Amino acid sequence: MIVTAWLVAAALVLAALAAAAATRLTALERPVRLAVTPLVVLVAVLVVADLGLVLRAHPADRPDSMLTHLGYAVASVGLVPMLLQRRPPAEAAEPEPAALWVVALALLAVAVCVVRLVQTR
Repeated sequence: MIVTAWLVAAALVLAALAAAAATRLTALERPVRLAVTPLVVLVAVLVVADLGLVLRAHPADRPDSMLTHLGYAVASVGLVPMLLQRRPPAEAAEPEPAALWVVALALLAVAVCVVRLVQTR
């Protein structure tokens, strides 16, 4: 589980670097935006598996602060979808997509949350 979390965090960092590069290379913008969804699903699967392991663990093996652990879990899963499902302003017909720098920062934040999720166990 720990190795998987580190691999997911590495994939998130690589996607963040690709998003940062896509600000200069417009040909990368669409692939980067398409790669975000599978990464979010992968993080969600990782978080569900982690929570399952935590709930099945002996009480002595559970995290010291369950609230902190759950906070990292919720932040890991909820940050990027919250960013991508923005509401349009009243006068606009469709929302403008989030800037790639914002996507890159959100992916880095999720990578940090995934690492902290593993470290709090």
